[in-house]
Amino acid sequence: MAAAPRGTAEAASPGPAGLPVLLDRISDNFATGYQTMTAIIQGVALVVLITASAHAIFGTASGSRVAAAASQAVAVFVIIIVTTDQFFQLAATTRWLPTTFDTAIPYLIGAGEATAALSLGDNTRWWAGISWSLLAGAIAFGHSALRARPEGFEGIENYYRHFVRDVRRSANICAALCAYAAALAVTSALAHLPPWLSIAAPWAVTAAAIIRVGHLRWGGVPAADA
Repeated sequence: MAAAPRGTAEAASPGPAGLPVLLDRISDNFATGYQTMTAIIQGVALVVLITASAHAIFGTASGSRVAAAASQAVAVFVIIIVTTDQFFQLAATTRWLPTTFDTAIPYLIGAGEATAALSLGDNTRWWAGISWSLLAGAIAFGHSALRARPEGFEGIENYYRHFVRDVRRSANICAALCAYAAALAVTSALAHLPPWLSIAAPWAVTAAAIIRVGHLRWGGVPAADA
């Protein structure tokens, strides 16, 4: 006897997602996770900074050492804010298929920030930590400029050109500040820095970071063009 017909036809099983759809899904999911991961790493760096600042500033008797530690703490705080801001904007602006190197970059920057936070008042170690973070930042910006493609900007060529140009400029600024920090790390290891230099030198990094991020919006595009 023939089997009775089913009351409703079975829905056809969906076919496997096409490769472009799958790659887009991976890129989109990674961008969301990337922002979360960056926020966690920068949050940890901020907690380390607050804890270390309380000891370095309130536990130091010398006025010049307190001022130096305070200027260093402000610089690390600004770097944490700028790093979080730029990672969020870069991840929101464009997409590419992620690699392990993409995952490593936030950890490399965070390691330098944590080292600097734990080294407030120690010029050699502090400048070494800052130079490491700035080197990682230069690599991150350069990597973003290298991996970005016009297709990731929905065909807006002018936006893409602005992005690549200004992200490369940010990479160059980070590289220059990295050389500045490395030079001060070596100098402080070989000779005792005068108190005024220990207080004033970190403000160059702080000012450069604030000025640069003030000209950037939407992942590297100048605010005037956003």
